[in-house]
Amino acid sequence: MDLFGFLASGISDDMENFTGNTTEGEMSSAKSLPFLGARSGYDLAVYGLENGQFYSIHIPAITCIVLSFTSAIAIIIASFRLQNIKTFFSWTKSERFVVYLALCDGLFNIAHSLDHTHIVITRNHVYPKELCEFYGFMLAEFITAQNLMVNVVALNVFVLIYFKKDLNFGAYDCRLLLYTFGLPGVGGAMAAYFGTFGPNGTL
Repeated sequence: MDLFGFLASGISDDMENFTGNTTEGEMSSAKSLPFLGARSGYDLAVYGLENGQFYSIHIPAITCIVLSFTSAIAIIIASFRLQNIKTFFSWTKSERFVVYLALCDGLFNIAHSLDHTHIVITRNHVYPKELCEFYGFMLAEFITAQNLMVNVVALNVFVLIYFKKDLNFGAYDCRLLLYTFGLPGVGGAMAAYFGTFGPNGTL
């Protein structure tokens, strides 16, 4: 037997042993995970439906989203109660950063609540595909914006402390906002153009 035949025989034996020793429950759980043969995403099982964990996944997620969104709204309201919204761009950077971070978090929570609520109501993938792609775009946009905003805050603190320099974000923070929201928007638009958004079992 040549080397290729030997390897093929060994793999076949291993697969037989795996299927023989795998319980029905384990096979059911495996079916709920993404697999290499998936094409459109709609051929994936919705997470939790087969093993009874559907609501255990989505209800805690929605609860956390609601709590996080409530906190973000409370921070924004408190910020504008303390100072005049008309003078927002004359606030200190730290004060504006707090509002920007809360805004990013609130927008992400809104976007993420839509897909979870949709799936809980329908107990199925999001249809039509265009709506699922929209949810995916919104999630990618706002979670990336939030990450970029945190990075900018960290970079601003580093430059201020170690180099004694104040970063200039331009008039009305245009450079900051174009970077944090514009860059993910461009990336998301490219991803949508190439059809990379779609269902994955949880969206």
